[in-house]
Amino acid sequence: PLIIHRDVKSNNILLDEYYEAHVADFGLAKFLQDADASECMSSVAGSYGYIAPEYAFTLKVDEKSDVYSFGVVLLELITGRRPVGEFGDGVDIVRWVRETIPEHADPASVLAIVDPRLSEYPLKGVIHLFEVAMKCVEEQSSARPTMREVVHLLTNTPPSTPRPCLLST
Repeated sequence: PLIIHRDVKSNNILLDEYYEAHVADFGLAKFLQDADASECMSSVAGSYGYIAPEYAFTLKVDEKSDVYSFGVVLLELITGRRPVGEFGDGVDIVRWVRETIPEHADPASVLAIVDPRLSEYPLKGVIHLFEVAMKCVEEQSSARPTMREVVHLLTNTPPSTPRPCLLST
């Protein structure tokens, strides 16, 4: 069976001494019998800003609900911002990114939201991570990749020549 964590967030991703990530706090976790199943909850549980839209509006969770939450974590890493509270009333990090960067914009437009502390990282890698994050936070659950596909996208990146992110315009 699949495990749906229901509270994937940056505070629940712990690093060991080798900087290997481990997911913590399975207190809200549920089992799903198969990958195509969804389950209806009696109430929303999880952390504001990380909750997938379908879960917030219909109380249904599926294997891609955690993918959405993971995408929010990736956006936190890229932007250096918290998922809520920095963008005005009712605006979370996903909406802010969508409003800041047009859907079919030049890939380098990601620089408008990149945390300046990432300036030493190759621009190509930051853009790739942003593209993966945006796939994870697709509005429709069916449009998101599975977590297995996310892992594949993150671990099978094309080699690139390191080039710093030039954040000044």
